[in-house]
Amino acid sequence: MKARYTSCVLACLLIAAAAWASINLNSSRSNIYRLTYPSDLASPAQVKAILADLDKMGPVDEAKLKQWLPANFKRFGIAGDRIKKVIVLPRSREMKEIGIILLTKPEDEAAAIAVTVKSSKSNSSD
Repeated sequence: MKARYTSCVLACLLIAAAAWASINLNSSRSNIYRLTYPSDLASPAQVKAILADLDKMGPVDEAKLKQWLPANFKRFGIAGDRIKKVIVLPRSREMKEIGIILLTKPEDEAAAIAVTVKSSKSNSSD
């Protein structure tokens, strides 16, 4: 009985670790935008370059962002075909910046939104 319990606990821990690892999201920010992306999609340098170009454009609406991003992924060395969904979160009380989320796995949407909003709140004193 003790061995069965131990193996169940270890299996649960293994599943939890695998789930956490699959939702490893990074969040980078500029003065206007916050970009959340899977760590295996882009490097911090690539994201910094995207944010620099977006800052030059200034604040734009969701439609323009959803058009501009796919048109420029290749220029920044990002495999646009891996991106399954682009989410844009407008500025709000919870979001200091305009949030952009790039998802390679649509099932990570809720976690990505939580990371984006949380990281915006934690840096709101900047």
